Amino acid sequence: MTSDELKALRVKTGLSQAELAAAIGMSRESISRMERGKDVIERRTELALRYIATVGLPTKRSLSLVHRQVADVLDEASTRASPSAQRSEALKQALEDWMAAGGSDAGRQLLYRAQGVVGQINVTTPRDAIWDRIMSDLSEVKRDWAVLDQ
Repeated sequence: MTSDELKALRVKTGLSQAELAAAIGMSRESISRMERGKDVIERRTELALRYIATVGLPTKRSLSLVHRQVADVLDEASTRASPSAQRSEALKQALEDWMAAGGSDAGRQLLYRAQGVVGQINVTTPRDAIWDRIMSDLSEVKRDWAVLDQ
């Protein structure tokens, strides 16, 4: 790939040098040097750019979407009150998405609490002495999540 081809493909994808650099783990200055022919364009850089041009960049989920999905997970946990690895995974992904979308620190801390409570549900049963406390904690997390300012 030549420097002109690199620039043409980047422009075709609609990305700035900084956006492309961030997407493939490089500095904007490196992209600039490659486009000017000052640096060699490594094969991995070419492949990454071609991939982005074909598939596009992953889209971030909006905070409101993450918020709604977490509320759904918490509602399901309270109504079913049974172990679910899927709920744990959904909360883990929600935390990543929350942070990627620039969510608040309060939301991050609340997601950690939610993961803890769902984890407790996964390892206890309604017959356990601490079950009522876990359900109370879940109710608190649900209430706090519902009023969270994104």
